[in-house]
Amino acid sequence: MARMSAPLLSPVPAAEPATTLFVRTQRIEEDVDLLGHLPADVSGAWLRHGQGVVARGTAWSVRSAGPHRFAGAGAAFRQLADRARVDDEVRVRTSGLIALGSFSYADASQRPSTLMVPRALLGVHDGEAFLTVVGVDEEPVLPASWQELFPSTPVPAECAEPLEITAGHTPDEYQALVQEAIAGIRAGRAEKVVLSERTTVRTPAPLPPAVMLARLARAYPSTWVYHLEDVVGASPEMLAQTEDGRVYSRVLAGSRPVADDGELDEVDRRAFRTDAKERSEHAFAVDSVIERLEGVAEELEVSPEPFVLRLPGLEHLASDVSARLREGTTSLDVASRLHPSAAVSGTPREDADEIIADLEPHDRGGYASPVGWMDGSGDGQWAIALRMAHVVDERTVVLQAGGGLVAASDPVSEHAEALAKCRPMLRALRGEQPS
Repeated sequence: MARMSAPLLSPVPAAEPATTLFVRTQRIEEDVDLLGHLPADVSGAWLRHGQGVVARGTAWSVRSAGPHRFAGAGAAFRQLADRARVDDEVRVRTSGLIALGSFSYADASQRPSTLMVPRALLGVHDGEAFLTVVGVDEEPVLPASWQELFPSTPVPAECAEPLEITAGHTPDEYQALVQEAIAGIRAGRAEKVVLSERTTVRTPAPLPPAVMLARLARAYPSTWVYHLEDVVGASPEMLAQTEDGRVYSRVLAGSRPVADDGELDEVDRRAFRTDAKERSEHAFAVDSVIERLEGVAEELEVSPEPFVLRLPGLEHLASDVSARLREGTTSLDVASRLHPSAAVSGTPREDADEIIADLEPHDRGGYASPVGWMDGSGDGQWAIALRMAHVVDERTVVLQAGGGLVAASDPVSEHAEALAKCRPMLRALRGEQPS
């Protein structure tokens, strides 16, 4: 193959409407360890169980804001996909033309939502490894080796200095906010509210997102590990996954922290599964997904009973929802319709978001919002951006985590849950692995 020219990875501004992308995907005839090839300047990633994609550069992007941010970005990408010239010899999920996306939580958010097509993408799906390169208005030039574009993941120097951690509130202050939200619920303002807390962390030395991604993916392989723009994290919750005319969503609501990365014993797990407060919180989240799918899907199937999803140090009540999609509905259409679910907002949605806006002093930005990818046919995967951080600069990130509140919630327990949900990112920043 001819050597790739330097301009391939140069930044490209948001595309003009007439831009044509030339997309070429070639099979890699060797095993590829994606976690070992996260470049320092990685522009995006989507990883789970050693599979997924790693991206460099930007061939095309669109930014959107406001209540129509999903529709605007989706329409721009569909127009681009209609013009694109795709040569894909692999033809597996995530090969060919795909866009990575990160959307903002609120209609009024100051943070723009982004949908981006990478210049180069390294992928693995069901044992098939491949390289995708993209040219803008011209055929892309392929490298002599895929490792020219995707060198080994950087290894940070050992550092014994501790992290600088600054919580948004003292424990008493945050618990008072929780109590205020509970009071609103008991007064009839809402049935459930999801309140979150921010924590600013400064590392003693620069820490590139590639290192955080590698650490998260190794420690939490069953989660969807993601990065785009300023967000990086490891989400356990799939908002909308579409393939072959069907949609799947995993709903998490109701959580129990577990000390020392252990698991609940069977007695405690049984009590967790039958706890009236946890079941009530979970039912609100499941009902919100079912109600919003009714406009775009049919033949809904729901887990008959919540099951327990076990993660290091935290267990969740979970339910799976699947349905047949109506023709012409894309994964981003579904994600837009489901966001924000009661798992991250509350019930009713508008009333819960009013309480959140009153009690949370900062814009949520990309927290608790859809993050994922979509291909040229509209299929894709959109997780909820949880267990996450906003990257502020090379040494500063802002973690955000929270929990669902109902009338029976306890402020001390809810504060402990929010802290437990910060552990994955804190461990990634420290370089620790779950015990």
